[in-house]
Amino acid sequence: MNILVIGHLCYDEIHPPGQEPVSGFGGIFYSVATLAAVAGNEHKIIPVFGVGEDKRDELIARFSEFPSISTEGIYTLECQTNKVKLFYGDADERIECSEMIAPPVPVSAVQPFVKRSDAILINMVSGFDVTFDTLYMINDNKSSRNVPVYFDIHSLTLGIDENNKRFRRPMMDWRRWMFYANIVQMNELEAATLTLERLSEEQLAKIMMTLGPKVMLVTRGDRGVGVYQADKKKVVQEEIPGIQIPESENQTGAARTPDPTGCGDVFGAAFLFRYAKSGDGIDAARFANRVAARKAAMQGSNELRRLTDDLLKEAE
Repeated sequence: MNILVIGHLCYDEIHPPGQEPVSGFGGIFYSVATLAAVAGNEHKIIPVFGVGEDKRDELIARFSEFPSISTEGIYTLECQTNKVKLFYGDADERIECSEMIAPPVPVSAVQPFVKRSDAILINMVSGFDVTFDTLYMINDNKSSRNVPVYFDIHSLTLGIDENNKRFRRPMMDWRRWMFYANIVQMNELEAATLTLERLSEEQLAKIMMTLGPKVMLVTRGDRGVGVYQADKKKVVQEEIPGIQIPESENQTGAARTPDPTGCGDVFGAAFLFRYAKSGDGIDAARFANRVAARKAAMQGSNELRRLTDDLLKEAE
């Protein structure tokens, strides 16, 4: 199976409450590394995004840890890699600042890989990752209508001010974005603020199913995920409960708090892999929930290779 992954890369500086900052690759890196970890070497992961010259060698070295990742779709940006600062407070409050957002991934960079893809993940890491032209092209070039297109709304609901601080705002054209997706992911805050009408999740899911998606996922942090699926003319909902995150230690042996950074990206990647194999939304959500909980016990993205070992232990 070939899985195409599209979105923006960034380099995160994470500031957990009361702890030292942690730096590492973020954004689409979480999606790509997770797919490589859960899919194993018999599948191919094809990421398409740009990286600045300042981080290219480091990125390629990191991806070399995963034999299933093909780097043929990675291109060099004329600008530096986007640097994102994340400041966490109490109750998962987060302030996000982006210093340099790349231009959208060109249609010409994505097109060569669409026809040979068995599943496609679009993660709106910055909110400016792709344009409508890319969505149209993907729809026209899919070799099969059965190729699932997974769309993570992510930062599509965020604007950016003159100080590079991101802020939440409703989207007037959200229906247009959903039209070509089969599976849509958002968190609770994104679901609550996506529409100008402030639709409830249930209302949003009903409209969503008339546009094209068959599954709508609403992640709830440590409380799990809500799964909305089309069932004939109805929309059915099932709640997958959260998983208690085991205590972990940093390199000095001190206890560290769970890190939610990238957990949504990890969830989406794990869900798409499982769903592409089984077609079962509930089974895929349960699997993705477990993988995301394992990631929360890791700081940043530097330990994602451990997901493979964790899943092998689970299978024993």
